[in-house]
Amino acid sequence: MGPREILNSYLSSVCRKPFLWGVHDCLTFTNDAFRQIHGEGWADDWLGRYMDGDRVLRRRELKVEFGHSTFESAVDLRLRRVHHVPPLGALVTTKRARRWVTGVALGICTGTKAVFLDKVGVIYLPLTDIDAGWVKQ
Repeated sequence: MGPREILNSYLSSVCRKPFLWGVHDCLTFTNDAFRQIHGEGWADDWLGRYMDGDRVLRRRELKVEFGHSTFESAVDLRLRRVHHVPPLGALVTTKRARRWVTGVALGICTGTKAVFLDKVGVIYLPLTDIDAGWVKQ
């Protein structure tokens, strides 16, 4: 299977999986999708660090935990930002889907659309709704 088929298979397996902090949220979702395509997650070392028990850390607590003033600056250190239409498998952000603690929603580019999590599963948005994108370095 190629990357597109691998991503489509993953998305099919989680398409109706409800959002649950620390289990199936935008970070775990995008990290798992990235792992399926690239063989490793983009944020394996971040998993669990944004939670305090069942509570999501507040924005100021996230800044202390991760040592960055913005989510984008933290991602810029681990992935290469793209300044064009992101390719298949790129990590992407938008403000047009349900925004969480970071002020943006995290998603994955399918090549023709971007997929994000909503409360009851995945949603697809046009590429024009993407605010930023990153690829594996």
